[in-house]
Amino acid sequence: MSIWKEESFEDKIYDEVESFFDKNIYNENDETLAFDIIDSLRDKNILVVEKDDNNYGYLIPLLYASKDKDNFKGFLISTASLNLQEQLKTEIEKLSILIGVDIPVTIAKGHVNYVCMKRLEKYLRSHQENVTLKDISEKIENEMIDKKDYPNISKEIWTNINVNGENCRKCLYNRECKYYLNRKSWSNAKYVLCTHDLLVSSLKRKDDKMFKDPSLLVVDEASSLEEKIKISYQGSITKKMLESLINEISYIIGNKELGDDVINSINNFYQKLANVIKNEYENNRKDYKTDSEVIIDTLKDDILVLFNSLSNFSKSIKLYQSTYSELIYLIRKLKSYNNVLYDMIGKRSKHRYSFYFQPNSKGLVSIKYERKDILELSSFLFENKKYGKVFTDSNIIVDNDDYKHFIESLGLDKIDDIEIVKEYSLGGSKIKK
Repeated sequence: MSIWKEESFEDKIYDEVESFFDKNIYNENDETLAFDIIDSLRDKNILVVEKDDNNYGYLIPLLYASKDKDNFKGFLISTASLNLQEQLKTEIEKLSILIGVDIPVTIAKGHVNYVCMKRLEKYLRSHQENVTLKDISEKIENEMIDKKDYPNISKEIWTNINVNGENCRKCLYNRECKYYLNRKSWSNAKYVLCTHDLLVSSLKRKDDKMFKDPSLLVVDEASSLEEKIKISYQGSITKKMLESLINEISYIIGNKELGDDVINSINNFYQKLANVIKNEYENNRKDYKTDSEVIIDTLKDDILVLFNSLSNFSKSIKLYQSTYSELIYLIRKLKSYNNVLYDMIGKRSKHRYSFYFQPNSKGLVSIKYERKDILELSSFLFENKKYGKVFTDSNIIVDNDDYKHFIESLGLDKIDDIEIVKEYSLGGSKIKK
């Protein structure tokens, strides 16, 4: 007696994709990748693929999957370039007609790609004769805020009118800013094309992610992802950054005197820091970058003085927190700077530090830091086992190392209990780890 078993979600997609390739002429490697994409949807594993510039291999099965609204949560495709985002959207639109599906694709990119109404108004006041700016003002009334709407705009003008992230929380337009309204919609979007920067920012958030979990994440142009992750865990602290923060807080609470002692501590520390770096340069290094051990050993007591000064200031301004809501963000920012100083002189520092003195910038000194455990942090970003992940590029294999370098560069080998499938799309062979 035969027992009838209902066909699974993935089986249906497999049949539809197979039928598609029987009727249409595509690269054989695209078909191989398409079937592995379906496997990743089912197994929620990690697929690493070296392929050519064609994207059909992963787009075709995803579009067929999108027909099933109940079982398919959507896709998130991350790219390194805005050009590929636009290319992918065009390809999806063409394939959608061929496959017979209609899905709303959301393109998510960083704030620097959008016009800031506040900055545009300010720039217009001093450049009223500029024809380009007048044209922008008229287009914005039709909600044309994306840089791609202004292909001929100069870099000088754009950097003066785009969203730069500064003081956005206090902006008069924050409730009608088209960029932030678009950004709010990302968390509900089902079919998203985003940049690597935004992907990393979203994955780093434990709560309130920019994008919801998809059924499949595709990281295209994946060879550039390692650098994006490293940069996201790097930071710097300059004298100007600390002084600006203290001055802004003092202005809000209306108590300039409260911040004066802290400003003096900042000035004293950075002056000593500059002197140490200059002495190192004059002795024999001939380099305005100084190793962290030299600086920290020399200025450990001074770092502690600055840490205590910022800590005391932070405690003092908490009294004003209930009165001025904007202090919450600033206090959090001050705490993050102080955590870096504490980590710098701690026995188990989480960061590597370097110190720079720029002689042609009026004595600008910066403290730069990066995480030591970057591979562990990277692996945490991709350990979510609720959905499959596909990493693809034409430059993943380095020196015929069988994907080893790429997998280790993102810490994927540190993820427990997950299968990594390495697909030779260019050569046609397949091996499993």
